[in-house]
Amino acid sequence: MGNSKKRLKLMFEKYTWNITNFSKVFSFELFSDKFILDGHTWQIVITPIGSMDDYIDIYLEADKDCANVPEGWKKAANFSFAVTDQVNDKMTIRKGFEFEYSANDYSWGIDDFLPLQELKNPGSGFIVNDTCVIEAGIFFTKYVDENSEYQPVCKIDDNPTRDRNNPLFHKMFRSSYENVDQKFVPLLVEACLQHPSLVVSQEKRSCRFTEWAFSALGRVLHFLKTKTVKDIDDEACNHLQILWDELKTFGFDLTWLEFYVESALGAKDYMENIDEMRKNVSALKIETEKLKARLIERETKLEMSSKELMKAEKICENSIWMSKSGY
Repeated sequence: MGNSKKRLKLMFEKYTWNITNFSKVFSFELFSDKFILDGHTWQIVITPIGSMDDYIDIYLEADKDCANVPEGWKKAANFSFAVTDQVNDKMTIRKGFEFEYSANDYSWGIDDFLPLQELKNPGSGFIVNDTCVIEAGIFFTKYVDENSEYQPVCKIDDNPTRDRNNPLFHKMFRSSYENVDQKFVPLLVEACLQHPSLVVSQEKRSCRFTEWAFSALGRVLHFLKTKTVKDIDDEACNHLQILWDELKTFGFDLTWLEFYVESALGAKDYMENIDEMRKNVSALKIETEKLKARLIERETKLEMSSKELMKAEKICENSIWMSKSGY
C-alpha cells in the first residue's frame, strides 16, 4: 500500500427528482429531499411555481450543517440542471454552471431556467402523468488509488487479451495515453457539463476503457477547438475522419457533436467554394473597372459633344438674327 499511486480522475454523479402531482403545487419555493453528491448533502430548490412569474428558477443549496468546514475551505465544481423531456429525451433542457462552494457560500442556481408556459405545455413532454422530472448533476475531479483504479468492473473487459487480433484493440492498446491528457481536461469538463450522458455511458466500463474513451473524445474536441477552416486540407480531413471513426466505437451519444465534425470535414469543399467566389469577385472587379473607364470615356465624349452642339446652335441662331436684321 505504501507504493500506491494516486491519479486525478474525472467523476460524475447525479440526482433525479420526480415531482409528482405537479399541477397541485402552489408553493413559491419547492424543495427536493436531501441527497448526497461529491460527498456533500444538497437540496434542489425551484421557484416560483405559484406566482405570476413567466419563468422557473432552479437552485442548489448545500446543507448548512454539512457546510461546517475549516475556515477558508473552498472547492470548485461544475453542476448541471436538467428538466427532462419524458417523451423525447433529446429535447431535454440542460444547463450548466461552474462555481466554488464553501461554508459561507452554499446556494447557487440559474435564473429564468425555463418559461413556465413551455414547462406546462402538454406537448412539450416536460410533465407526464402530472409528474415533472428535474435532474442535478455534478462533474468533478478526484484523486483515486491507481492500483484499484484499473480493476475491471464490466464483463466486456474481464479478459482484455481476448481480442488481441482485433485491429481496434491494437489501435487502442498502442495509445500513448496512460492518463487523459491534461490539455483535454477543460474541453472534456465543458462537454460533460453540457452532456452528462457522456460520463453516465461509461459508468459500467473499466477505468482503463474509460480512459481510452475520454482520450478519444478529447482528441476530437481538441482538433475542433484548435483548427480553423483555413487549416482543413486533405491531410487534416483524413486525420479527423480517423479520430471520429475511433471515437464512435466507445458507445457515446455523439448526436450533439456530429454537426461540428461534419462541418469540419466539409470545410475543404467550403474553402474551395470560397476560392471560386474570390475568383469571381476579382473578375467582376476587373470588369467593373473596365466599365468605369469606358463610362468616364463616354461621359467625356458626351460633355464635348454637348458643348459642340451648344456652340453650333448659337451660331445658327446668330445667322438667322443677322439675316432678319438686314445686315
